[in-house]
Amino acid sequence: MTFNLRRIGVTAAAAALSLSIVACHGQSSGTPSYLPTGSSGISTQQQLDRGIAPAGEEHGEMFSSCGHHVRIILAGIVTCRFHEVGDRDANFTVKNNTQGLILISPMTGNRSTKFTIVGLVLGTGSFTVSAGKGHRITVTVHVVL
Repeated sequence: MTFNLRRIGVTAAAAALSLSIVACHGQSSGTPSYLPTGSSGISTQQQLDRGIAPAGEEHGEMFSSCGHHVRIILAGIVTCRFHEVGDRDANFTVKNNTQGLILISPMTGNRSTKFTIVGLVLGTGSFTVSAGKGHRITVTVHVVL
C-alpha cells in the first residue's frame, strides 16, 4: 500500500510540473512578467533606443527584438530575433553565460531565426550574441517567480 501511495504521489507531482510547463509554453498570459522589456506599447523614441549602444568591448550596431534586458517567469518562454545594421545576411552565434539559468535554442541562426529562451532556475545572468562581422551584444536575463 505504501509503495502505491508513493507511486501516485510521484506521478501527481510529475503531472503537475508537466502541466505548469505546458501552460507556460503556449501564448503568454499578457502579464508584464512574460513580456520582455520594450516589447509592446512603446513609443517611437523607445523603438529607436532598443538598439544596443556600444559599450566596452562591444561595438557596431545590433538590435534585439526583446531588448537588452529580458525578464522571464520560471518555466516561461520568450522568443527573440537579432539583426545587424547593414548586414542582412549575418549569421548569429549565441553563447549562454548563465550556467544553467536558461535554455536557449537554437544556438546559431540568422535574421529570421526565432531564438527561444526558457527560464529554468531563479536568478540573473546573461548571454552574448555574436554576428558575422564580429559585432556582438550582451542580453541580461532575470528569471523570476
